[in-house]
Amino acid sequence: MAQGRGSSGPHPHDALFRAVVGIPEHAASVLASVLAPELVGRLELEGLRPESGDFVDEDMQSRHSDLLFTTRMNGHPAHVLVLVEHQSSPDRWMALRILDYTTRIWGRHRSQEPGDPLLPAVLPVVIYQGRRRWNAPTSVDGLYDPESARALGSLLPRHEFVLHDLTGVNIQDLLAAPLTPAARLALAMLRFAPRQEHLAGVLEQFTPDVLDLVHRAGADRMFATIMEYAFQVSDTPPAQLRRFFEDLGPDAQEAYMSTTLERGRAEGRAEGRAEGRAREARLLARLLATQFGPLTAAQTERVTGATSEQLDAWVDRLAEATGIDDVLR
Repeated sequence: MAQGRGSSGPHPHDALFRAVVGIPEHAASVLASVLAPELVGRLELEGLRPESGDFVDEDMQSRHSDLLFTTRMNGHPAHVLVLVEHQSSPDRWMALRILDYTTRIWGRHRSQEPGDPLLPAVLPVVIYQGRRRWNAPTSVDGLYDPESARALGSLLPRHEFVLHDLTGVNIQDLLAAPLTPAARLALAMLRFAPRQEHLAGVLEQFTPDVLDLVHRAGADRMFATIMEYAFQVSDTPPAQLRRFFEDLGPDAQEAYMSTTLERGRAEGRAEGRAEGRAREARLLARLLATQFGPLTAAQTERVTGATSEQLDAWVDRLAEATGIDDVLR
């Protein structure tokens, strides 16, 4: 997987995908954008809900990019299980893995519902984001020896999955898709952010979605989650991103600075206590100046001389503070 400057985790792509698509509202919009319209019309995507962890076996629980949801077909009492998988590199054996997951789901269902004579329907969807187009089979029948496949025909399993290859998706495709702002921006960053040197230009195309998340930044961490991923995997200079958010107005600037502050605190902890505290203090001073105006010499001295515990407490007060003294009290 591509790793950007300052990467702190082994699987940032999976982490972002799970953080956003793991929420039913966003997962429903992603499914509505990738499934055939006739199928979308029959599934009750508004009733999508995560499947409880005890339904999935330990092997699936250990995979950070697998998501399992339950829904129904319109007007039908039976459940449909939707398995959503994220991939950042092609896997020749993906179809076999999906079949294995499906049989595990069926086996767990039989153990939990021994009196049910029917198996639940499992709809597998793979969202692929990588540096090159997907080139592996999307059905188990693409893995057979050709001569055996011709001879045995329909006697062989023909299990397949729905593939959504983000490498073939452009900005206009994303803008036209029925996605929530968070899902659209997350897919856009998965598609365009890795190793991107001009991320501000990409973000500009999704300004309405960025602003939607900015205005909710204090209520949830979705803006911070998506932007942290973008900062982590892109090669865009921080100054370019700062100018972009400054041009969007004070709310966007504050949201950007808050995210930068959180990132700086995490990086500071990795650099060592003294250097980390100094980094946190500088970022807090910049955020205070952005939100409330220039600091006095005394206020600057308090911030630069604060302990890590004081800095943490002051950061926590930022959201509801009315002035610098209210934060530093």
